[in-house]
Amino acid sequence: MPDKLPTRARTPLLARLRTGEAVQAVAEDLGVPVREVFRAARTDTELALALAGVDPDGAEAVGVVGRADYLRLLALGASPSLASQILFDGAGQANTWRSEQPAFGTACDAVAAATVQRAERRPSRFTPERRRQFLECLRAGMATTKAAAEVGITTATVYQRRRRDPSFAACQRPVAIPHWWPVGGR
Repeated sequence: MPDKLPTRARTPLLARLRTGEAVQAVAEDLGVPVREVFRAARTDTELALALAGVDPDGAEAVGVVGRADYLRLLALGASPSLASQILFDGAGQANTWRSEQPAFGTACDAVAAATVQRAERRPSRFTPERRRQFLECLRAGMATTKAAAEVGITTATVYQRRRRDPSFAACQRPVAIPHWWPVGGR
């Protein structure tokens, strides 16, 4: 049986779960085995949220899903910066959550610690070709975060390389502009 509920059962199930009814009673009324409801929730985010007591259409759901996706990516072996790159285009949303919600930070640390061995074995994706492309993006005026995303690396990778490789760090130093240069340049 597929892990999806038919619309004729899913729609009323979601509506009744939003009002706080018990899943067992609703599933029984709709003639759907409760096991199928739980199986469907594996891939149906709205249903999983409703079962957890969160309104899938509410503003809170966006944050809940974002945090869950971030933790899932960490569990799959992504670094925190790669997870941010995937979910938020490199924006620091996860850092905001970590600082505002200490329990979320603790969860992130625990998940990352559980996957650290796998992450240590991962070969570097910052190949010489990507390095060349990254530096070209910087020379074209892109910010570090945007240039890193453009070539498929994380900003953490860039900063680690800067610390380990002085010649790489020197390639990225901005050209000094004299203090007397007119604003906007020529």
